[in-house]
Amino acid sequence: MIEVNTIKEIYKGHFQVILDFPSTKDLENIINLNYKYVWAIEHKEVKTSWAKYGYSLFGKKAGKSLILARNIEMEFLIETDKFLKLIPHIKQTVKIIQTNEIPPTYIDIKKLNGKAKYDLLKEKIDYLYELEMPGASDYSPIISPNREFLEEVISKFRINK
Repeated sequence: MIEVNTIKEIYKGHFQVILDFPSTKDLENIINLNYKYVWAIEHKEVKTSWAKYGYSLFGKKAGKSLILARNIEMEFLIETDKFLKLIPHIKQTVKIIQTNEIPPTYIDIKKLNGKAKYDLLKEKIDYLYELEMPGASDYSPIISPNREFLEEVISKFRINK
């Protein structure tokens, strides 16, 4: 059985809470305005039809009229206040890390896991938490080096349910 809304130390100095049936609306109560950025990882722009794509390919700018793309997978970094404006439009699973630093280019988050991953995030980008929020009701893990922050999240989460 999954124990929800309870803080557990999963690695020395890193804690986890499993939130019970959160929605993307709950992001408004989790996002910390004192942290500069939201880093969306493993983000998918799911489009079944082809759409014009105006970014670069192989390091060369491709004009919007030259490329059609669909199902784009990426990561992006956005200022916290701008991310808050996106929340009403989020209908899919999001996996985010809130941070005060721009992640160095050498950090390939998909290749990192376990205690080493969270130690690196804490040391290099001053992360507050990593969260995977499902698009449909389900459990949602949130990991943070800041136990007090997780206590606040649980308290806000209980009040709003």
